Amino acid sequence: MKTIPKSSVKVMSALLTARPDKQEEFLQTLQSLQGEIRNQSGCLECTVGQDAAGGPQFLIFMVWKDLVHLEAHMDSEAFRILLGATSVLTSPAGFRFIAADSAFSPQGFLGRSRRATA
Repeated sequence: MKTIPKSSVKVMSALLTARPDKQEEFLQTLQSLQGEIRNQSGCLECTVGQDAAGGPQFLIFMVWKDLVHLEAHMDSEAFRILLGATSVLTSPAGFRFIAADSAFSPQGFLGRSRRATA
């Protein structure tokens, strides 16, 4: 029986809702960070999308070559800016990880997530 090798690819996504008065500013921030993130070593995909009707919901979807590159991204200035922007410009939310194998656990990331604001 042939064994299918496990993928080391790591996926991170976030569905965020911009505050009504900060929607345009948040979109501009995401668009400026998108290119910077795409140029990071190990980034296979970085997509930013907005609700088709122009609503306040945004999606960030990133695919990383492996855990090493994802962790490097989470230690990068671009990720710090992204976390800062989400804490100021969006309703409380979090990032979600989709692991292609069982080697990755988001537990280490939880310390990096922002605290909920009222």
